[in-house]
Amino acid sequence: MEDMDTSIGLVLDKLKAVGLEENTYIIFSSDNGGGNQNPPLQGGKAKMWEGGLRVPMIVAGPGIEANSQCDHPVAQWDYLTTMHDLVGSEVPLPKNLDGISLRPVFEKGNAGKLAKRESGFIFHFPAFYTTPITAFRLGDYKLMRQLNTGEIKLFNVAEDMGESKELSKKMPKKVKEMVLKLDGYLMRVGAWSIKEVYDTRQEELDGWIRQDLKRITETRKKLTEQDLKIETKSKLKTGMQKALQNSKRHQKGLKELERQRTSSDWF
Repeated sequence: MEDMDTSIGLVLDKLKAVGLEENTYIIFSSDNGGGNQNPPLQGGKAKMWEGGLRVPMIVAGPGIEANSQCDHPVAQWDYLTTMHDLVGSEVPLPKNLDGISLRPVFEKGNAGKLAKRESGFIFHFPAFYTTPITAFRLGDYKLMRQLNTGEIKLFNVAEDMGESKELSKKMPKKVKEMVLKLDGYLMRVGAWSIKEVYDTRQEELDGWIRQDLKRITETRKKLTEQDLKIETKSKLKTGMQKALQNSKRHQKGLKELERQRTSSDWF
């Protein structure tokens, strides 16, 4: 953070020196939640809980009041639409973009009125290496679906940012409404299913394992050849060791993948 602060300071100083300070927007934001835990939020990096989704966002630029605060939820995919609006471009953007312009809240803070988000905020995460969850925020509500089991959780993250009060049993109509919208969006954009992800990963690992076995077999054969130079023999042994290590690692990955396929974990 100290390095970031120094670097950003250099950029700001340069903008001021060349007279662009009053004509430039500076946006500082993280990519996703940091670390394993971000109390009072649940979860952290690579998790679809609020601790893995909510990040700091600081904006400075023309028309933005110093020390003002905006509580409207926004996302980084809003940046394109926002910059298009701010520069006054007359070239139309592609249709069906998820992002909306943040200009109203840049200029008016919480009093700014944002355009309606037809798709809400969808974070589809069919990952083979961690808990696969899709999170969908619509208004104040956030629906989460564990992709191995199909289990659903529902939270009001405006009132319960720590996601401690699960509401799916109390609000079945809200769950049904959000699931229909979520599934419609995922189908529309051609999102991968978790099965497709697992199957693709298995094909990849199987391919690597075949390559490992081929290298091991070929190297063993070469090591039986007569009159091998010491240097050649040493290189072959090193290659054999590496191939054996790779094979062991890929076999371990295959076992982990099988475990992950049936995991019902949420964290």
